[in-house]
Amino acid sequence: MAARLTFQNTPPARTAKAADLTAVLYREYSLLARNRVYLVLGLAPMLIYLLLVNTSLSNLVQEVTYKGVELRFAAFLLPMTLAMSVVSAAGTSSMALFQEEMSGVATQLWSYPLRRSRFLLGKVIAGVSLVLAQTLLALGVAVALFSFPFTTEGWLGMLAALVVSALAFNGLYLAVAIVITDYQAFMVLSNLSIPVLVFSAPSLYTMESMPTVIQWVATINPLTYAINGMRDAALFGLGAAWRDLAVLAAIAAVAYTIGGRGLLNRARNI
Repeated sequence: MAARLTFQNTPPARTAKAADLTAVLYREYSLLARNRVYLVLGLAPMLIYLLLVNTSLSNLVQEVTYKGVELRFAAFLLPMTLAMSVVSAAGTSSMALFQEEMSGVATQLWSYPLRRSRFLLGKVIAGVSLVLAQTLLALGVAVALFSFPFTTEGWLGMLAALVVSALAFNGLYLAVAIVITDYQAFMVLSNLSIPVLVFSAPSLYTMESMPTVIQWVATINPLTYAINGMRDAALFGLGAAWRDLAVLAAIAAVAYTIGGRGLLNRARNI
């Protein structure tokens, strides 16, 4: 009977699984952090609107009435600024897919015995954390420049809505990047989507003040639910924003299902 060959240095299965995910996360963070162009594209629109639009319009419009509450315009605009940061960072994160393929890294990745589930999970975690990091930076700058009338419960509710929004838009842009295989087409769509999403949502104005046609567009605009969810959570508590957050959670579930399957199918074809 032949002797069984064993390897003394083979790591346990649990350790190998943990190392698998850790390696993917390290690679994703390195890829995103080293590309300064993508980081600038993600941060610049948010900072421009925060520093210029918020300051200018806050001097022009002192207060706005939102669902019966008199609110300073700077506080009314804060969810719009955070939502814009979410959209910009989600587009930046999804561009990494094209960078991998154009550089040949994707082929190298799938040449190794890397579990696809760990690769997908690593991309989701890295993408969402990048979106949250950039958006929290925007929030920190906003708090340093403006004063907001939110309570502790309001801040916590807005942060919870922000996390759900980050999950939804990271998944949405990931799905779009998987469906659109042309890098230039995705770049054009990603950059054009920011002003379209922002200005067809109740960002600078309330839903009631928008023209009827734009209200119809806003109803199917996912950014509407992110902005309203953060506003309602900040002003009235997390319970008042559950409908908007439920829509965002549904968008995230559908987007990650489409993006995950598409990503795994693309990996099989490499």
